[in-house]
Amino acid sequence: MRVDNISREQAKGACEILVQRARMSGKATTVFLDCGPLTVRLICHSEQFMHHVERQMTCALRTDASSYDATIVAWHEPRFDDAALALSRIFNIESYRKQRIARLTGQRIKQENVEAFNESIIHYWNLLDVQPSNGRMTAFDPENNTYYCAVENLEPEEFIIWGHVFFPLLFRICNVPGSSVAHGAVLGLNGIGVLLCAFGYRGKSTLAVNALQDGFDYVSDDYFILGRKPGDNLRAWPIYSIVALSPEMYSSMYGKFHGKFVSNNSRKDKYIFNISSYHGQFRSAYPVSYCMFPHICDCASPSIEPGYKELAVEELVFSTLNNVGYMRDAMTAGKLYSFISDLPFYRFNLSRNLEANTRCLREFLEQHQQ
Repeated sequence: MRVDNISREQAKGACEILVQRARMSGKATTVFLDCGPLTVRLICHSEQFMHHVERQMTCALRTDASSYDATIVAWHEPRFDDAALALSRIFNIESYRKQRIARLTGQRIKQENVEAFNESIIHYWNLLDVQPSNGRMTAFDPENNTYYCAVENLEPEEFIIWGHVFFPLLFRICNVPGSSVAHGAVLGLNGIGVLLCAFGYRGKSTLAVNALQDGFDYVSDDYFILGRKPGDNLRAWPIYSIVALSPEMYSSMYGKFHGKFVSNNSRKDKYIFNISSYHGQFRSAYPVSYCMFPHICDCASPSIEPGYKELAVEELVFSTLNNVGYMRDAMTAGKLYSFISDLPFYRFNLSRNLEANTRCLREFLEQHQQ
């Protein structure tokens, strides 16, 4: 159910309910997330939730900060129906009455998913998103620039199904002039970075992880901050310390890969690993000099050829917006295009030989350093 034009009083009341439920769930732990140009304060009311954050965002976690740009309040919500019912009283009196009557008579009515909007408060984005069917809830308080995130099931296999923790919220927080969260991979050598623009299952994670083990500089295999200040180079910042590998690719790297197993993402048939052991090769504010469109083929040897700008731009923009669920976000699409449109573009024809692919990229970057 979509609710439009909620009042400021309704939005404030919803946030007050969420604050109360967060405090009821447990003692708060406060840390900070280094998100490139921005800093986010995280107030987490659940040790189990914080456990997932520590595993996924190891490289971004800080114990203190001189200032911060936004706040995320996170907690475990074991009684999701109660939370949804309390919020339904604010936005839909009739739905609330039905729920109360059902409870009194011993019946059970399935709670509806609810999204609440007010274009005069914030354009395009929802102020509240309650999903009882999925056990997820997020909200935004524009007065305090605070985001709320509650999850019902924190079991590792269920939690990871939804992907990188806080990704939709970080996308909103970091979507400011000159900066955006993006979906792709960034790696390089000696300060020369390559942005791999691709949807999932294009080989970018496998290449990034294999290159990482071969001594390359590393930013991300999946999600990262992309930004550019006027007169400066395009740069990328890491925010996650996890990578996703298929069982086949993990098997091929077995014995040399030093990641720690986090979970099995059964929805995508991927293993998730924490790679904090490679933090020495992580790079922040890394200059991006080239864009490449990876293409897995049955070629005898890998090769890199000029061109394919349209494919690379399309996959960077649409994979980013598709993963965050905002395909109609024209402003972000235009911003991402402006970030990379003047860079040289190439197609990277990937062979089945992982080591050969990494050597090919190394040779390309070494040649372009001369």
